[in-house]
This record gives sequence, C-alpha cells and structure tokens, in this order.
Amino acid sequence: MGDLGLVGIGHLVLGATLSFDILLNKSRPVSAVLWLGLVWALPFIGSLAYITFGMDRVRRGAQVRAASNQLFERRAALHPTFDGLAVPESHTDVLDHPSARVFRATDPAVQPYRVLRGHRLELLVDGDEFFPRLFADIEAATSSIHLQTYIVRRDRTGRELVDLLVARARAGVAVRLLYDRFGSSIAHYTRFFERARRAGVSVRSITQANPLKGRFQINLRNHRKAAIIDGHVGYVGGINIHDANRSGYARRGSPIRDYHVRFSGPAVSDLQFVFVKDWFFATRESPERLLSPECFPDQQVTGEGLVQVVPGGPEREGTMIADTFFGAIVSAERSLWIVTPYFVPDEPILQALRFAAIRGVDVRIVLPKVSNHRYAEFAARSLYGQLLRAGARIFERPPPFMHAKALVVDGVYAMLGSANLDYRSLHLNFETNIEAADAGFVETVGRQIEAEMSLSEEVRLGPYLARPVARQLIEKFFYLFQPML
Repeated sequence: MGDLGLVGIGHLVLGATLSFDILLNKSRPVSAVLWLGLVWALPFIGSLAYITFGMDRVRRGAQVRAASNQLFERRAALHPTFDGLAVPESHTDVLDHPSARVFRATDPAVQPYRVLRGHRLELLVDGDEFFPRLFADIEAATSSIHLQTYIVRRDRTGRELVDLLVARARAGVAVRLLYDRFGSSIAHYTRFFERARRAGVSVRSITQANPLKGRFQINLRNHRKAAIIDGHVGYVGGINIHDANRSGYARRGSPIRDYHVRFSGPAVSDLQFVFVKDWFFATRESPERLLSPECFPDQQVTGEGLVQVVPGGPEREGTMIADTFFGAIVSAERSLWIVTPYFVPDEPILQALRFAAIRGVDVRIVLPKVSNHRYAEFAARSLYGQLLRAGARIFERPPPFMHAKALVVDGVYAMLGSANLDYRSLHLNFETNIEAADAGFVETVGRQIEAEMSLSEEVRLGPYLARPVARQLIEKFFYLFQPML
C-alpha cells in the first residue's frame, strides 16, 4: 500500500473519530454541520482545527470551576461572615419600584444573587474618568484591595497601577490582583508583576489552558473587570488596564469609548463574593481568610439605588448572563436602548430584539462603525436586515473604537458590565454585570447613549439592502463561522 493509501486511511479514521465527537457533543445543528464539513473537506487541516478550537473542553472546564465554587460555598456556609451576607428583607423588596417588572423578568436567571436597596451609583466614561476615581480609592484604602481584570498592559497605566498597589501593600493593606493569562499574556510572560509580588502584593493569573493537566482551552476566559476597595466600594465595567483608554496616552489621540460603574452599598458584598470565589479557584487560599471581616465589613445604605450583581459563566450551563439579557429585553414596554462593541447574539436574544421592535418598543442599538475585530463587524452587519425590517434602529458610531456595554429598559432600569452581546460573552466567558435602578443614574446612562447616537450614522434599510453583493457574501461568510465556537 502506497503512502497516499496510508494517508487516505488516516484521514478516514481520524475523520470518523472526530465525526463521532461532533455528533455527540455539538448541540447546535449549524455548528455540527460546519465542523463535519471542515473535517471531511480539508484532510488533517480540518481535523487539527477541530481538535484545537472545536472540541468541547468548555464542559470539562466548567465542571472544574463549578466544583471549585461548590467547595468554597460549602466551607463559606460554616463561616460567621456568610451569615452577614444575608440582607434584611426590607432591602430586597422592590415591588413598589418602577423597575419591578424588569427585575421580575430577570430574577429567575440571577438567583441566588439578590436585588438590594440602598446604593449610590456613578457612571464613569472612558479611562479619563475611571482611572482617577479608581486610583484615588486605591490610595485611600486601609484594609483590602481586590482587583480583577482581563487585560493589564506593560505601559504607563499598567505601571501606575502597579506602583499604587506596591505602595498600599507596603503600608499593610491586603492587596490581591487577579488577571486573565490570555488577555494579559505579554505582562504575564515578561514577569511584569514580579516587583509587586516582592512588595507583598498577592498576584495571580487565572486560566484553564494547561496542556500538562489535559486542559488546552482557548475559551473560558475570565473577562471580568471588577474592583472592591475595603469591602465598601465596588467597580464593574468594560475598561481594561492600558493606555488606550486614556486620552493623554492613547496612540490615536482619542481614548477607546468605554463605561465603568462605581457603586457603594449592600451589593458590594455580593461582588466581593464573586471575586473571592475566583480567587479561591486560582489560589486555593483559605476561605476562612477570604471571608474575614476586613473583606466583608458591615454595609451601610449609601443611596436609593437598587443593584443586583450578575456573574456569568458556563458553570450553570452558560445561561445566567444570556437569560438576564433575554429577561430584560422581553420586559421592555416602551424603549430598549443598547450599546455593545460586538453584536453577534444567540438566536433567542436576536428574536427577542426583533419581536420587541414588532411590538412597538423603541429598539435602538449602537455599535462601532469600525471594530477592532473585523470578523465580528462583518458578522454583525449580516443581522441588520431582520432587525431593520422589524422597526429597530441601528446606529454605527465612528472611531475611536467603542468598547462600551450598556442596556436601558423603559428609562427605569440599566444593565452594565463586562459582557458583550456575542456568543463568547453570553455562554463561554466569565463575566460580571450589574443590574441597576436609580432614577438619576439610569437617566445619566440614557443621556450617554443619546450622546453616542448623536455622534453616530444611522443605518437605513434601503442603502443597507443595496450594498454590494460581494459585501453581503463577506458578511454572511463571517457570520457562518460564529456558531463553530
């Protein structure tokens, strides 16, 4: 038998083996068909692509994380601080609030997290507003600093942050920094954090890509961007730690457009609980230390706002973030305004948006005109037609790149955080959003979205349908591959 015959047999055996895996594990028919076609049409190359990117390691990785969370929660339940996380019933009663029906729609997705009263919220736009507030809170910290981010860069902003953390650690503050090894790969592999470690900062990377343990995983990225200062002040949003978010340092002059939220009040403890579970997964540090009163102090009412923390990830079949978005969308009666950098939602959310527009809801979606990931830009545009026909309005914001994520329902409810409206954020990444209802805060978010629309170009159905066929083919091609992850 010649070499070509051996190659053919090898392709047949490998293709049949991987086909069995595809049919067994790919729940979405489109994904299964695409991978089957790739495996059989491209001998060995298609198989390598599936082994590298397509094999379902998400479920295994999610099980590892879920087991870690369950272990932490079992030990936490025996700790006195855990009892302190319970909030008086008066703080969870939202039936009299204008946003109550939205929270009722999202609540089944978010349990066991709670809608809590008594918060002060502040919208921070771009790094020009975010970094001064965060850095000032870090400088003023007296007991603990917990910071979690997807990207830390080796640039001026990254160095400024490390300098601050080093100073506070030397002053006796417990400082923990958790970063994603995929997003912060350059900083990780160039030992950027060694100086901080020597000064007493606890620095850990979080990843589930470890070939030595049988986990080659490009998904399951920890995309959360959160900070908790002294257990009393929380930050959640989309801003990473790098110069591109600051106008003084950004290469193109204007910073990336992005949002973060600073808040105080009872829900900061829920945000802290999300962080310490991630920290436990990364370090196995004693839960008794992580549940100390320094990390979970008694919370005070600081305002009138309602807040619910929404942590997302595939531990619960990857549905918490997606179901929260879905619940908020279907609850809309008058208006639904969305800002997102990547718009390739799953089918239920896409149809919920379409049907909201058909029902007469004022649906407006603001997207970047030029994305930092062109394939996502093309894939998103393939979806415009069905939304525009239903009556939704789509706005494309010219550069600088818009990385912001926000949703406002009927002017009474807002959701912001790290999650994009794409399949990765909705089902694969670990994300943190917050739901908020506070008249002044929601109005501020609404005005900010109006400002984005005023800078944008509205997409009209006629010109969209008349775009060149070549453009339509490119868009459909890139959308075709979205389900393969």
